[in-house]
Amino acid sequence: MKKLITLIIVLIAYISGRAQEHKIYTSLQEALLNKDQVYKLNLSHTNLTEIPKSIVQLKQLQYLNLEGNKINQLSDAIGNLKNLKTLNLRKNKLVNLPDSFCNLQHLEVLQLSENQINKLPESIGNLKNLGWVFIQENHIETLPESFGNLTQLKKLDVTQNELTHLPETFGNLTSLQEFYIEGNQLSDLPETFGNLKSLEAINISNNQLSDLPETFGNLKNLEWLICKDNKLDHIPETIANLFKLKLLYLNSNKIGELPKALENLTKLKDLNISGNKLSTAQKERSKQLLPNCNINFENSYYSLQKALQHKKSVDILYLSENKLTELPESIGELKNLQQLYLTDNQLENLPKSIEKLKKLETLSLSSNRIITLPKFVGKLKNLQELNLNDNQLTSLPEAIEGLKNLKTLYLSGNNLSEAEKERSKQLLPNCSIEF
Repeated sequence: MKKLITLIIVLIAYISGRAQEHKIYTSLQEALLNKDQVYKLNLSHTNLTEIPKSIVQLKQLQYLNLEGNKINQLSDAIGNLKNLKTLNLRKNKLVNLPDSFCNLQHLEVLQLSENQINKLPESIGNLKNLGWVFIQENHIETLPESFGNLTQLKKLDVTQNELTHLPETFGNLTSLQEFYIEGNQLSDLPETFGNLKSLEAINISNNQLSDLPETFGNLKNLEWLICKDNKLDHIPETIANLFKLKLLYLNSNKIGELPKALENLTKLKDLNISGNKLSTAQKERSKQLLPNCNINFENSYYSLQKALQHKKSVDILYLSENKLTELPESIGELKNLQQLYLTDNQLENLPKSIEKLKKLETLSLSSNRIITLPKFVGKLKNLQELNLNDNQLTSLPEAIEGLKNLKTLYLSGNNLSEAEKERSKQLLPNCSIEF
C-alpha cells in the first residue's frame, strides 16, 4: 500500500512538473513568485523600454517573447539566461547586440526581425545550437565570418537588409534547408554556396545578381528557387543537376535563351520566366523541353489554369503578385497541393473548395484584403504554416483550433485587439503566433 501511495505521489509530481513546462507566464511578477519552475515567459506588447533585470532570476527559462516593445538596448545580463532556447525580440528598436548575448549556448530560435540592427557581433558564431534565425527588415550590411560556425542552422531569413555579399564561410552551413535573402543588394554569390547540399528552398529575389555560380548545380536537394527581379542574362548549364527542383521563378531578369539542359528537370512543375528577353521561338522551345511543366510567360492568372490541367501532379502553386480579386471553386481540385502562395493580391475571401486541399501544409495570404477568415479553414488538418500578415482581420473563427498541426501563424499588420490576440493563443496553445 505504501508503495502504491509513493507511486501516486511521484506520478502527481511528474504531471505537475510537465504542466509547468507547458505553462506560458504573461506576468513577470507572477513568474518571480515561482521562479524555479518558469520555463516560458511572454511579455510581448507590454511597452517595455528595457529588459527587466529581475528576469535573470528565472534560471530555468527556455522561451522568452519580448516582441512589439520599445527595447533599444540589451544589457549584458541577458547572457545569464543559460537555458534559453527561444528568444523573440521582433519589432523593437535594437541597434546592436552585446557580446554577452552569445553566452546563450542553448539558443535554438532567434527572432530579431523589424529592428534597426546594422551589425551582428563576431561572437554570434558561438551559438552553435542555432537552428532558426530571423533578422528580416534591419540594416545589416555584412554577415560576420563566424556565421559559418552555425552548422546546425536550418532556416535563415535576412530579407530586406542591406547585404552586398556573403562571406566565403557561408558554405559551411551544410544543414541549411531554407534561405531567404530577397530585397538586398547582392551582386554575386560565393563559390562555396554550392556546399549547401541540404538546401530545399531559396528566395534571392530583388538583388543585383548578374549570374549564378556554376556550383549552384551541386544543390541536389533544391526543390524551390525564386530568383526574380535580378539582372541574370543566362542560366548556368549546371542547373540541369537540380533533379528535385519543382518550382523555378526567374521572372523580371534579362534572360534571352534557355539551356537545353532544362529538359533534365523532370520534376519541375512550375516555371515563371515572364519579363525576360525570350523570343517567341525560345518560348516554344521551352514548352518542348518541359512538356509537363506549367510555364508562365506572363505573370498572370494563366498559371492557375495550367495547374488545373495537371491537377494530379501539382503540389506547389505560386500565384503571388497577380492582382487577383477572387479564386475559382475549381482550385479545390488540386488535391495534392501542399504549398499555396497568394501574397500581394486583392483577395477579400476564399472559396469554400479550399477545404478540399487536405494535403495543404503552407498557405500564404499576406498582403491581401481579407476581413474574415472562413470557418472551413479549420478543416485543413495538415496545415503547418499560415501567413495572414497585412490583411484587415479583426477576429479569428473558433474553428481555427481544429488546425492541430499548425506550427506557425503570422498575424501582424491586422486589426486584432489585445483580447483577440489572447484568444488566438488559447485556441492554438502549441502554435507559434507572431503579431
